Amino acid sequence: MGLKIRKKADTLIRRMIGPFSGGKRPGNIVMYHIGRCGSGVLASLLRQHKRIYWDGELYTPVFARWRDENNGVETVKEFPEDPVKRLEKRMVLACSSFYGFEIKPFHHRLIRCPVETFINNLDSLGFTHFIILDRRNRLRKIVSSVIAHERTGIYHSAQGEKTALNQVAVDPDDVRIDFSAKPLLECLSDYDDQFDSLRNLLKTRNLLELTYEDDIQDDPEKGYQRVCRFLEIEPQNVSVRLSRTNPFPLRDMIENFSEVEGALSGTPYEWMLKD
Repeated sequence: MGLKIRKKADTLIRRMIGPFSGGKRPGNIVMYHIGRCGSGVLASLLRQHKRIYWDGELYTPVFARWRDENNGVETVKEFPEDPVKRLEKRMVLACSSFYGFEIKPFHHRLIRCPVETFINNLDSLGFTHFIILDRRNRLRKIVSSVIAHERTGIYHSAQGEKTALNQVAVDPDDVRIDFSAKPLLECLSDYDDQFDSLRNLLKTRNLLELTYEDDIQDDPEKGYQRVCRFLEIEPQNVSVRLSRTNPFPLRDMIENFSEVEGALSGTPYEWMLKD
């Protein structure tokens, strides 16, 4: 039986038995992350655990379709359904396992559901575990996103795959990622605001905070094991299947490095240039 057929059969079975096993599910997990922060490799590890059904970025397929329908240009359209109902329908696929999914802060703008309202809905749906995965050097996140958007279209690299250096120009006045266009400094300050707001909203909930630099970069299994401890489940043997897509110094990846350096000089983000 082919892989696609097996996946379709598994999904059909889960849809049939899911509604009868939701009460046995040990919990539900949401992971907020910034993107280009090791979320892909962490998700691939969580999917390998038999007690976790990891559903990935729940709303991204819709956004990708918007982009494809507009010749690769990120264009915001009307979200086709109630985002909470979409989540509720997917949760049954977990059956008696943990259900987990990912969302980025800017997704709330695209699904037209404020973050506070959405989190309150998660409470109503029985979400028990909240994870924030951040990246301290957010300039590297921005550069990695620009490279994927403008050069490669590649967001993940297989373990052991040779990685090529890609160079891009980063316009300090017009960074086009995450379905928006704004100055570099505004991008960086918006990330601060988004994650400060998230931490404030989640501070009374069951929260685990991870960072790319501490928990993913050198050894992704460290982040995986921290999540397992957070869920109070025994880690299972897993294999790291993805590697870094842009492991090069920023000076080598940014064509107009001196211009970006000038834009960040004297700001709270100047340190991000020295990686």
